Amino acid sequence: MSSLIAWLGLGRRANLAKCLCDSDSGDSITIVEKAEVIRSQVEDAKSQTAQKLVQSIIATHMELLELPHFRPGKTIDELLGNLVSLCCQIHDQEIVRQVHENAGMQAILPSLRQICAEAESCLEAHWADRIVNGGVGSSPDDVFERLKSFPYYENYVDLTRLELCAMYSVTNSHPHKVAFIGSGPLPLTSLCMLDELKNSPMSLKGLSHCSDRIQPVILNMDYDEVAIAASLSLSLKLGARGQGMEFVCAEAGSDHQSLSEFDVVYVAALVGMSQADKEDILVKVANKMKRGALVVIRSSWGLRTCLYPEVDMTTDRLLQRLEPCVVVHPYGQVVNSVIVARVKP
Repeated sequence: MSSLIAWLGLGRRANLAKCLCDSDSGDSITIVEKAEVIRSQVEDAKSQTAQKLVQSIIATHMELLELPHFRPGKTIDELLGNLVSLCCQIHDQEIVRQVHENAGMQAILPSLRQICAEAESCLEAHWADRIVNGGVGSSPDDVFERLKSFPYYENYVDLTRLELCAMYSVTNSHPHKVAFIGSGPLPLTSLCMLDELKNSPMSLKGLSHCSDRIQPVILNMDYDEVAIAASLSLSLKLGARGQGMEFVCAEAGSDHQSLSEFDVVYVAALVGMSQADKEDILVKVANKMKRGALVVIRSSWGLRTCLYPEVDMTTDRLLQRLEPCVVVHPYGQVVNSVIVARVKP
């Protein structure tokens, strides 16, 4: 029986080989040609997609340049909303590469990022004033309800949780003292972080049966006095929810501000608008921190780099002072990527 099976199998293979040999060589050429046509069509489709994205982004940039200011309003809200949605789309690497390498995109990118930064600052300042001074009621609960009505509040909640998970993936320590550089007039990350740290079971000192909690402290740093004044006022209006928030007006990496007592130091996405700027700041910050402390850097990826600059942590200068531990790229409505690095000795 085994001989019969072997013979039948051999026969099948021989017949198959004969069919392949007898087939017209023109058919093979046709298959290759068809494959080439399909590949060319795919490449053309990607190029067309990239070109449409470039045209949309450049057109939006031109419209933004024509605005008299970047304060919140119907026109700018619509333009920036569409831009963010466009840049949060997921495309394959070839399309993203073509968008980034387009000469027109490279020409407008610094200006576009600067506009986005200014518009974000205007949006935060507007809402900080609205939350503190607008609406009915001035109790801490009333102020908190207005805070939650900020259009991107849930995004900050999601991003903060994402960042905490990234931190906990590289350390067993629970952060008790956090500094946030570039906190702005509406310190949503700091407030979300404070709430998470206060309510985390890990904030219990020692064993789980111990009743003493170590109260977390978050130091908010910004070079803008107006931003610090606005965020301080908001924090005070929030009552107990704002307890633990501290404020200082200082430049990033300032010689007058020590960072050696902090477990974690955040560097906001808008702190430094180029790789060189960010490297200068990160080196200064790391030099003021204790060994083993964490730096959380907000970055970007894909088309989101049109909104915020990407941070390259693999340069020799940064690797001398910081050990990159984890990078998280969100795929949803959260715009910023998260980099967690540890300060080297």
